[in-house]
Amino acid sequence: MRLASFILVPALAVAVAACDPATPDRAVTTSAETNVVTPKVTWPAGAKADARAFAALGEPTRAAELAGRSPVPVLAPTSVTFERPTFVVGAEYYALTGRVAGATVAIQGTRAAHRHEDIAPITGDRLLRGTRGFVSVNESIRTTSWIENGVAYSVDIECADPTDKRCVDEAFALDIVEHLAFAGGGAR
Repeated sequence: MRLASFILVPALAVAVAACDPATPDRAVTTSAETNVVTPKVTWPAGAKADARAFAALGEPTRAAELAGRSPVPVLAPTSVTFERPTFVVGAEYYALTGRVAGATVAIQGTRAAHRHEDIAPITGDRLLRGTRGFVSVNESIRTTSWIENGVAYSVDIECADPTDKRCVDEAFALDIVEHLAFAGGGAR
């Protein structure tokens, strides 16, 4: 994945979180210097990790440790199998990346959002996972982003061959988004 897109995509997810007026219980935390807000995260009631989604996180012992530290519900794919997945957890986010036969799939979830008082909230133009979100393409990278349970999620698809149908068409990205399942999380 291009370094610029790796940096830009989490920033996009954070920006989307700041723009969605439907995000519940905003401003749990606000910092005047950075204008960062932390919306309240709604955890799936009684949800157990889906075995296929959990397997997408990589080596089970490490995946369990990291997922248990995630500050947000970890969503992972059940419709594709990653080659050598990379799973990281930070103080406000998780990121999961893997290859699928010549395509790189990156999935991120964050509870941190940047609020800008001079930018009006916008609502997504597409229905994704029962909520409004966005589908876009930039430099042949297909991106989907939405807010779910107070968390900004994004799924990015970058193909080794820019003419690969999975990046030219949005169907592959939308299929992954619609087949994400709860894989864990626990730092509440």
